[in-house]
Amino acid sequence: MKSIKCFSKILFGFIIFLITCAPSVGQQSYSDDFVTYMSGLERFVQNELYNKVSQFLYDVEETPEPKAYIDFVEEIKNELEEYHQSNKSNLMNDEVDAAKSFIQTMLVQLAELYLDRAQEYEVGVKQKFLHDYLQTLGLNKEINNLTDDVARSIMMALHSAMKIPFGMTNDEIANYVAANREADRELILASSIINDMLMLAKSYDQSENAIATFKKEYNGSNFTPSMEELLVSLEKLKPGAEVENFTFVNLEGETVTLEKYKDKIIYLDLWASWCGPCIQTFRTKTPDFEMQLRDQSDIVLLYVSIDEKEESWKNFLDKNPMRGEHLYAGKGFEASIMKYFKVWGIPRYLIIGKDNKLVNPNAPRPGDEALSALFELVGK
Repeated sequence: MKSIKCFSKILFGFIIFLITCAPSVGQQSYSDDFVTYMSGLERFVQNELYNKVSQFLYDVEETPEPKAYIDFVEEIKNELEEYHQSNKSNLMNDEVDAAKSFIQTMLVQLAELYLDRAQEYEVGVKQKFLHDYLQTLGLNKEINNLTDDVARSIMMALHSAMKIPFGMTNDEIANYVAANREADRELILASSIINDMLMLAKSYDQSENAIATFKKEYNGSNFTPSMEELLVSLEKLKPGAEVENFTFVNLEGETVTLEKYKDKIIYLDLWASWCGPCIQTFRTKTPDFEMQLRDQSDIVLLYVSIDEKEESWKNFLDKNPMRGEHLYAGKGFEASIMKYFKVWGIPRYLIIGKDNKLVNPNAPRPGDEALSALFELVGK
């Protein structure tokens, strides 16, 4: 039987993240009323929803039937809508929209929980469940503001339905989205385009073309503004764009800017001491990678930690010394460099050329492919 840790990680952890890491909507600060609203939502998740979902989905020997689970979530949706209607009166318009998007994201994630639990089901059954779920709950019509979180959650659910790990570039997903003719086609297609941009899975030109094709099929879609706004934000991530001069702290406590390395080709590794995949890579891939580059004076390996505490970063490096340059950004995923490069998960690797011109904002992990890209830049 699946552990309920999955539920805690996906849903409750998501709400905690929203409350602690959402200081602003655009340029507008959240009001005290919105903080109160979100605190109430957190209490609902912790005190009621957690137990309900755990009992219905995990404290049973067999996976509930798809329709039974959809009916169950419909009741949860009604409770959430009742909470929203009762507590939205003092919220500003942007906050009302944000609150609705948070709830919609929760509902989509509840679908992913079911798909993750239903490992015994064939792909076709899981795909049908997702379409039925979105349509029965009315999410395919009610989601008008397609935020990054909603779009990503929809694509995570689709990956789970198709038994494909999220984050992997996969033609099977793209082909399914293109061929989908269900009532949720517009929603899933737009989510796919947004998610590809968030993941930097496609080039700027490919994303621009995908949006243009979408607009021909869905002229005047409510989702178009979100896609176009995200595309504009990706202009700074085009190859050849000059990277912002970020500021860090080195191991000696000195302030260091990215400009210090403008005469070098930078292989940038964003990591944290709590990141399991980061540490695994350090142990298995990094030593040989560093050795292969030891004589390349034009290349600098730049390790930037996003640990919340500087002490954690230093303690790890004291016990696990590595080559290269080590800098501290802190602030976790709220670090400016993380937002700039739209980093949603670590480790993340980037290649920055001389004069701080961006080469690849989503570079290969340490290994032969990364070495080839770096050697090509130095003409080797």
